[in-house]
Amino acid sequence: MERNYFGLILFFIILLTSNEMVIHSEARVCDVPSKTFRGLCFRDTHCIVRCHSEGYGYGKCSHVLRQCRCLKACGRLAESETTHGTATSP
Repeated sequence: MERNYFGLILFFIILLTSNEMVIHSEARVCDVPSKTFRGLCFRDTHCIVRCHSEGYGYGKCSHVLRQCRCLKACGRLAESETTHGTATSP
């Protein structure tokens, strides 16, 4: 009986510490105003099309100024992806 508790406790210790050993990295997202979008931005779909044509991965309308903002990954993660050939630059 004592052996079962030891195994169960050891299992939970390994389970809880395994997440601590993983290095978490999130890509930072940079946004810039679209150069080709004209007028007020109310629908993300139109903004996305313009941003794709400018070489960005995504686009969205800002809520306050109603600008079309193009988004791309930036920072350390984006630089490492560029060296491996998976990121596109505008």
